[in-house]
Amino acid sequence: MTEGADISTLYREFTQALMDVLAEQAIGPASRGRLARARAAIKKHPEYGEHGYFLAVETAFEQWEALHTVGYIGQPSKPEQTA
Repeated sequence: MTEGADISTLYREFTQALMDVLAEQAIGPASRGRLARARAAIKKHPEYGEHGYFLAVETAFEQWEALHTVGYIGQPSKPEQTA
């Protein structure tokens, strides 16, 4: 993260770091450290607002959810079994 970065850039970096942790793509101290640094940079920024922060968190969860549903898109549904 760069000093004096635009708040929207910081929100995107935070969103990506959180999504990576949620998706377990980057497990361990390095990924959690990246998330912590991104969060700290957002909180220190003079244009910080809770609304933008919550949107970044919500976006990360939406992206994480999309990762879990991608495997199901386009696959035919299983026929119902009759008893």
